[in-house]
Amino acid sequence: MQGMVLDERLEREDTAENAELVARAGDGDQVAWDRLVDRYGEVVWAVARAQGLGARDASDVSQVTWLLLAQHLGALRQHERVGAWLLRTATREAYRMRRLRGYEVPAPAAGR
Repeated sequence: MQGMVLDERLEREDTAENAELVARAGDGDQVAWDRLVDRYGEVVWAVARAQGLGARDASDVSQVTWLLLAQHLGALRQHERVGAWLLRTATREAYRMRRLRGYEVPAPAAGR
C-alpha cells in the first residue's frame, strides 16, 4: 500500500516546477532547496521506514539522501525527475543501512 502512495505521488510530480527548482537549488537558491525538501522529505522518510529501519536509521538515510542530492545536483540529467532520483537513492541507502546494521533482509515472496 505505501509503495502505491509513493508511486502515485511521483506520478503527480510537477515536472516543469521540479526542473526549475533543481536548477535554482543548484545555483544556491535556498528557497528552491527548501521547496524540494518540503515536496519530497516525507517520501524519502517513508522509503527508509518502509525498508524496516528504525527512526534513527531512517533519519540517517534521509540525511545521506539529501546530501547526495546536494552533491549531484549539477550532474542530474533529468531535473524534472528529481523525485524518482530521490526515491531510488533513498532505497539504495536504506538497503546499505540494513546491511551495515545487520538487519535481516526478507527474502522475496514466492512467485514474484
